[in-house]
Amino acid sequence: MIQRIQTVFLFMISITSVFGLFFFPPIDFPDLGLPIPMVLKSYLILTAAIAFLTLLLFKIRKTQLMINRLHFLVQILAEVGLVYGMVNTDDMNVYLPWLVMPILALILLILSSRFIKKDEDLIRSIDRLR
Repeated sequence: MIQRIQTVFLFMISITSVFGLFFFPPIDFPDLGLPIPMVLKSYLILTAAIAFLTLLLFKIRKTQLMINRLHFLVQILAEVGLVYGMVNTDDMNVYLPWLVMPILALILLILSSRFIKKDEDLIRSIDRLR
C-alpha cells in the first residue's frame, strides 16, 4: 500500500484538507443566507474522509477509480461554488486559500487515478500471461 505513488497523492489530499480545516480563514457568502463556514468545514472533512477511504481500498482498484471520479465531481462543485462566491464579493483575498484547495485536490486526484489505472492494467496483463 505505502509503496504505491497513488497512496502518496491520496494521503496528500487528506493532509491538505485537515490542514485547511484548522488554518484557512472563515468566509461568508452574504447573498446566500446559508451557514457557509459550517458547509466549508464539512467540505474539508468530506474531502479528507473520501481521500482516506480511497487510500484504504488499495486492493479494490475499480472501486478506487469510481470513488476518485465521485471525489473529482465533489471538487469541481466546490470550486464552482467558491468562484461564484468570489465573484459576488469585494474581498477576494480571503477566497484565495479556499480556491487553491480544490484545484490542488483535482490535480492530485487526476494523478492518483492515472496511477491506479496503470496498476489495474498491469494486473490485467499479468493475469493474461497465466
